[in-house]
Amino acid sequence: MDEAILSSVAGSIIENLGSAAFEQVGSLWNVKDDLEQIRKTVSTIKAVLQDAAEEQNHNNQDKVWLEKLKEAVFDADDLLDESKYHTELALRQKETSGSFTEKVRYFLSSIAVVLGRPKMSLKISKLSQELDAIAKDREKFHRKERSTVKRIVSPNRETRPWLPNNGVVVGREDEKNQIINRLLEPNNEENVLVVAIVGIAGLGKTTLAQCVYNDDKVDTHFELKLWMSVSNVFEVTTFAEKLVNGIDKDDSIELRLKKRRKFNLEVLMDQVHNMDPLRKLVNKIYQKKFLVVLDDLWNENCKNWNDFKSLLINGAKGSRIVITTRDKSVVDITRADATHFLKGLSEDYSWSLFEKFAFENSQDTKNPTVVDYGREIVGKCQGVPLAIKSIGNVLYSKKPYEWSKIRDKVVTNVIEEGGSTFPILRLSYDYLPSHLKGCFAFCSLFPKCFKIDKMTVIQLWMAHGFIQLSNDTQQVEDVADEYFKYLLCNFFEWGYFYKMHDLYHDLAELIAGSDCRLDNLDWKTRHVSFSSVSSFTKTLSLVKASIKLRTILFTHDEHASDAMDESTLSTLIESFPSLRALDLHGLKIEIMTNSIGKLIHLKYLDLSFNPIKTLPDSITALLNLQTLKLQKCCNLEQLPRDITKLVSLRHLDDRGCFKLRLPQGLWKLTGLQSLPLFIARNNGGLGKLNGLNNLRGTL
Repeated sequence: MDEAILSSVAGSIIENLGSAAFEQVGSLWNVKDDLEQIRKTVSTIKAVLQDAAEEQNHNNQDKVWLEKLKEAVFDADDLLDESKYHTELALRQKETSGSFTEKVRYFLSSIAVVLGRPKMSLKISKLSQELDAIAKDREKFHRKERSTVKRIVSPNRETRPWLPNNGVVVGREDEKNQIINRLLEPNNEENVLVVAIVGIAGLGKTTLAQCVYNDDKVDTHFELKLWMSVSNVFEVTTFAEKLVNGIDKDDSIELRLKKRRKFNLEVLMDQVHNMDPLRKLVNKIYQKKFLVVLDDLWNENCKNWNDFKSLLINGAKGSRIVITTRDKSVVDITRADATHFLKGLSEDYSWSLFEKFAFENSQDTKNPTVVDYGREIVGKCQGVPLAIKSIGNVLYSKKPYEWSKIRDKVVTNVIEEGGSTFPILRLSYDYLPSHLKGCFAFCSLFPKCFKIDKMTVIQLWMAHGFIQLSNDTQQVEDVADEYFKYLLCNFFEWGYFYKMHDLYHDLAELIAGSDCRLDNLDWKTRHVSFSSVSSFTKTLSLVKASIKLRTILFTHDEHASDAMDESTLSTLIESFPSLRALDLHGLKIEIMTNSIGKLIHLKYLDLSFNPIKTLPDSITALLNLQTLKLQKCCNLEQLPRDITKLVSLRHLDDRGCFKLRLPQGLWKLTGLQSLPLFIARNNGGLGKLNGLNNLRGTL
């Protein structure tokens, strides 16, 4: 089912081949006709992929053909990207040739281009023939071309006044009040009590807990509040560290707001001495009335829970721990003092929730045909809020005849799946505009409960060419922002941060298939994320190298203790030459290897939270680089002089780099969209920013 990402790559090829850059490629390598033929063939392939994506099951012949097609499309993207890179390199040498040394360099590069022209031309010509042959094979497998007219992503989807995270919970007021009363009631026996919220996936446990957490009475009652998403792994030291980090952030905010705050001597000393996370946590909650919410707890290890709870027993009387879980055995292990078992919403509440998502205006609810369809659909949702919201989003602004078709699919699919509501969630993906499907599937790289940063997602989508512009006046970031808003309305949860519900994450993994993997990869994998360096090195011992891999992300936070040595870093770069996105944040890297310059396809590089002092000059060879993240590289003092030759650079994240001196000629980076920090005294005054007319956001 990984046609989604493949279709996005095909769309990127089509868009690139129509650009001015590839006019230069065609002229330099004498392949204009071949490039035009490739563009036409890939357009046909993209239309066929949309047909294939409609089917959830493929026979063996289909699978073989689609695998051949996938290999050919990705090979095409690599070759075209390579030809564009060498073209731009040759043009850059020509523009900068002034001194004798530079003239010699340009002369040698010109010879390389001339000698390489027959080879590159032959590769492109051969590629054109291979793609054409595969495209013609579609007739054997009864594949049809679907219209490739792009459905417009409407920004209005985001502006509806009611959102699931705005504090309104339909049909849960009684449960909310019961839980709040339990949290606020006095208790003279134990310092810390545990309250559990239990129910199947999609019932709204997290949403209910958020509403309780944000209630004004709860806010004023507790001196300290902390929220933590837990999921599958329950490691006491890691959790303690996360809670401490949360307290530190809370402290800094409250101090800025000049709120009253109690501190004991040990807490103050803790800021001076480097204590272990367990001791830090004990000190920071000492004699404070706290509320800790552990969302989506799966731990079945009694010792781990007892060890964790023992860290919190010195809080003030009246402290509470709230857990949400699907597993009743977790309630037994935590010995919850109060348990609230969530059930499906009643028929009336289900319909009330459905109305808020499915109907564009109140007039729609007066159409008896539409209402009948809607009530039948809601009945199949079994009172599960996530399913109701999901299908409501699908039906929003649809015509009555479309409601009829969707009703039929809901009824059929739910029956085939034995009453499961998962097929209803699947429909929310099926009805996505085609150019958003790859963006959604790519998000499977972020682990469950991962705090998703919107700008990071947008920059990664850009790196892989997932964003399709309808005209030359659009900024890719603006279009990507509309993509994100659309997916936010349908798939992401929006509270203190963005995250994907577990069931939607399961759906994204199902769609992405072998293309996207977490903590492992094989010869088919194109994108992978690792939770730790150890999981990466273990995988590297099994998969020595791959020219297919395009993304490597590390998803630990900046406080993790992971480190990557220089040898492992060099091996990574040498082993995966086709990378478009590389995230190496927080790996205690002091020296960036020169071999980074070999990653000619690289468009996204994150080196944040590393003690790097300088970057190698070879980084200036990354002509495709769009995003360079250096956040809190506190030891970084300067960038390579020729960094201004990275004309594709759009985002230079230098937050927290207070020692950094930017190079002369910064004005040459005319495409730069974000530069969060500029130290005027280090860089000769604000006049150095003159010419950077596309800067946006905060400075």
